[in-house]
Amino acid sequence: MSDAEKKDGSRSIGEILDDLRGDFPDISVSKIRFLESQGLITPERSPSGYRQFTESDLELLRWILRQQRDHYLPLKVIRRRLKEGDGPGSEVDLGGPGVSPGQTAAAGQAQGPAPARVAAALVAVDEARLKLPDPPPPADDDVWLVSDGPDPAGSAAPAGSTDELWPAGGEIGLSRADICKQAGIDDEAMAELESFGLLPAEGPEGYGPEALRIAQACAGFFAYGVEARHLKMYKRFAEQEAALLQQVVPQVSAKDPGGAAKAADALTDLARLGAALRLSMLRVGIGPPPGA
Repeated sequence: MSDAEKKDGSRSIGEILDDLRGDFPDISVSKIRFLESQGLITPERSPSGYRQFTESDLELLRWILRQQRDHYLPLKVIRRRLKEGDGPGSEVDLGGPGVSPGQTAAAGQAQGPAPARVAAALVAVDEARLKLPDPPPPADDDVWLVSDGPDPAGSAAPAGSTDELWPAGGEIGLSRADICKQAGIDDEAMAELESFGLLPAEGPEGYGPEALRIAQACAGFFAYGVEARHLKMYKRFAEQEAALLQQVVPQVSAKDPGGAAKAADALTDLARLGAALRLSMLRVGIGPPPGA
C-alpha cells in the first residue's frame, strides 16, 4: 500500500499483526482474514484493495481474541454479543439475574481465574451449541452415551438407520464453490484445508461427499477459533488407525470365493470397534459430562 493511499492513522494488516503478536503469538494473516469473512471485523479498503485498519479495528480485534482465549467463547456467541452492543471495554458477565458486575468481579477474584473460565465456557456451551449443516438426528448423545447393548463388532446397522461408519447418500461431483457454500467457509479457508491435506483430493468429477463432511466439521472447529493447522492430528491419527486395521485383516486368497467379502466384513467390524474405543477414551480424557 502506498503512503498516498494510507489514511491518517490507518495500519496495514502486517502492522496489525506486529501490534497483536505480543499478546497473541498465534495470530496470523489467515486468522484475521477469517474473522473478516465471518463479519466480525470490517476494515476499510484502499483504492487498490488493501485492508486499512484503524485504532478501533485494532481494539475490536483484541477484544475478539480475548473472548476466544480467556473466556473460550465461540464466534457465534461473540457475534451475538457484538450485535447486542457489547464489544471492547466489556467483560463476559458470569452472573445471573440480580448479580451486579462488581459482585461478579469480586466472585471471580475470590474463586481464581480457572473457575471463571470454566463458568464462561459453560455459558458459551449453553448459549450456542454448535450445529453443523443437516446433521443426522441422533437417538442418543453420541459423546456421553452409556451403552449396555451388544458389542459393536459384527453388528450391522438396521435397515433405514443412519450408519455412522458408512453413511449413505451425499452429493458427488461437488465443485470448490459447492463445498464452500454448503460448509459455510470461504475460498481461503478451503485452500488452507487443502494445504494441510485435510480434504480428499478432487477427482475428475469433482469432490465427493466425504470432502463436504470434513469441510463441515472443520468449519465447526473454525467457529471456535481452531485453525486448520491444529486439525492435522485428526488426519494423522486416522491414517495410523487405518494402517493398523489393514495389517490386522489378513490377505485373503483369491481362490476363496467368499474371502473378499469376509475381509471386508472384518475390516468394518474392526473399524467400528476402533470408533467405539476412541470415543470411550475421549470421554475418559474429557471427564464427566457437564452438569454430572
